[in-house]
Amino acid sequence: MKKTLVIVGILLIFIAGYFYLNKPRPLQCIGTDHLAIVRIADSTYELRGDIVFRNPNTMRANLGKVDVNITLDEEVVGVIHDEFKTAIKGEERFSFSFQVRFPLSERLLTSHDSIPVRISGTGGSDVTFANYTFPVECAGMVKKIW
Repeated sequence: MKKTLVIVGILLIFIAGYFYLNKPRPLQCIGTDHLAIVRIADSTYELRGDIVFRNPNTMRANLGKVDVNITLDEEVVGVIHDEFKTAIKGEERFSFSFQVRFPLSERLLTSHDSIPVRISGTGGSDVTFANYTFPVECAGMVKKIW
């Protein structure tokens, strides 16, 4: 009985050490993809695209919330506050698709052929024992269609 307790104790120490040394790292925002502007009405447009996240861990990680501001040429055109549940496998990517509608402003009318898009805010998990947040900072370019 004593030998069994010693073996179980050693096993628990190894398991605790493994999880202590391999603490899960938060997800990373690695960029944007498929950015496009679509005309919806006379003066209303929609920016569509994907925010690409990466799980740097070997184990799966949960993504449960995204709170970001989206700017076109330094003008805020949309805010995304979304709560959902998804698991991202270890060392894989996940694309979070978004759409924001905005009116065409004078500043955007006079912008260059390609407009800089900036997405900033936070993302995170809403799991009870693994609740974390991480910064979301990424940028891209989108072609002007007007």
